[in-house]
Amino acid sequence: MSLQKEMYEEAKKYMVGGGSAGGRFNATLGQPLYMERCEGAYLYDAEGNRYIDFHSSAGPALFGYKHPRIEKAVLAAIEKGFYWGYDSQETIDLAKELCKLIPSAERVRLVNTGTEVTLSALRLARAYTGREIVIRFEGHFHGMHEMIWYNHNNEGKMDEIGEIENIPDGGGFPKCFGEVVKNVEFNDYEALERVVERYKDQVAAIIMEPISFNCGCYPARKEYLEKVRELCTREGIVLIFDEVICGYRMRPGSAQAYYGVTPDLTTLAKAIGGGLPIAALVGKKEIMEMGGPTGPAGVSGTYSGALMPVMAALECAKMIQEPEFYDHIEKIGDALYGGIEALMKKHGIKGHVRGVGARFGIYFGVEDPEDDYNWRTVKQKFDMEFNNKFLTECLKEGIYFHNYGTSPVPAHNGFGIQHTMEDIEYTLDKIDQIFARIK
Repeated sequence: MSLQKEMYEEAKKYMVGGGSAGGRFNATLGQPLYMERCEGAYLYDAEGNRYIDFHSSAGPALFGYKHPRIEKAVLAAIEKGFYWGYDSQETIDLAKELCKLIPSAERVRLVNTGTEVTLSALRLARAYTGREIVIRFEGHFHGMHEMIWYNHNNEGKMDEIGEIENIPDGGGFPKCFGEVVKNVEFNDYEALERVVERYKDQVAAIIMEPISFNCGCYPARKEYLEKVRELCTREGIVLIFDEVICGYRMRPGSAQAYYGVTPDLTTLAKAIGGGLPIAALVGKKEIMEMGGPTGPAGVSGTYSGALMPVMAALECAKMIQEPEFYDHIEKIGDALYGGIEALMKKHGIKGHVRGVGARFGIYFGVEDPEDDYNWRTVKQKFDMEFNNKFLTECLKEGIYFHNYGTSPVPAHNGFGIQHTMEDIEYTLDKIDQIFARIK
């Protein structure tokens, strides 16, 4: 029995499914992959095997692992006391940087996780509007809570105007929560407009991932976002961009700057802390101040704005404003995405790659990139069997793509700023060999 298997058998005695979180399970292995350490662009498992990381620990590792500047910030926080339930000059400085970086940010509230920040955004939107209904989009993911975790992996029935049946993405959801969540197909403005009309003066918020990396790389059309912005302004609806994964992946301002469309509220997490747990809700002053102590909606927590993640996040905010930061990301992305596509053509493999900034999806079986704008079309065409073969072979070759085993569309993959061109060349050479074996 291998060490990994022995660890799994031991872990199952004490942790549910042998892991500290459900997402640790890797369907390729049939168990979690237990690590010894991570450094730079590399993962080292408990058996000493090295992998080039294209998972980024589900998103936070945009800056790689053990980045010296983030490590220095963390050590400085330890010297200061590293946890206290108070704010500091660093807290103020981080909020100031976020207001400078994110177009929608007039005020900031710090929390801890992506799930917590979307829950807080919905609460503020309801408090501000006095309404209850939230409209979301099929395929998008906004955290694992009853207020919004519907139709991420599940395809519901669509009625005559375009509203989609609500299907929870997990058990334990009281029916009453789903009654105030409505689903619509993304990039279909007419359907959205009809659903808003159906629930006239009842819709508190429309929440979306402007680029849904949770669906590989499921982008909005710019003209669609512009129309949604106009609709929300006209109907008094709070527009929320969930940039928990989008945040920092592309040049400063993230997806809202990329598209030139500014929401009312923005949720940020994952990459903003450089690997430490922190999230930020930012947005218009009048909506943000619905949170306590200036308003009636509670958005607070014991560990919100803890010193160590704040100091790490402040260093990350400084780093993304340095000239070479996004130059490197775009150079690596162009080489990786173009290189995989070239190998697909070389080996006659149907599909393509779509990436924006430092995050991407590999669309095996989907030949027309225009199909990427429709979740149902991708779901129908995506070659899951070939994808699973590919992921299995990558793991053998020391290339780590995580396999959640539940998504009917491409998973979200990514790289970090510590990946080098040598890492990409090595990866492409191995993928060349893999495609030759499994085509």
